[in-house]
Amino acid sequence: MASAGGGRLELLGGCLGADGAVVVWPHGTEVADEDPLSIRIPDNGIFDLGDQVEFGGGFVLEHSSDEVEPGPYEVAGVTVPAECAKYDVFLAY
Repeated sequence: MASAGGGRLELLGGCLGADGAVVVWPHGTEVADEDPLSIRIPDNGIFDLGDQVEFGGGFVLEHSSDEVEPGPYEVAGVTVPAECAKYDVFLAY
């Protein structure tokens, strides 16, 4: 599962992701500001929407077809809502 992840921060289905995938962020990640949206990633700093970010981890859900309608998806104790689970899901560390 270990690989490099990242990309430009973006909203996908109402969840925060990068490079077209929803990200389950490392423990301790928090919203630093809501307007404009920015997050604080432990040991990495503060990032705004559109910023480039890199992290380790791996994909825990990948879709090969848009025809699949996933429900909520549980990842490392975090529930990824159905609207967000339509995208690939990356578990970051």
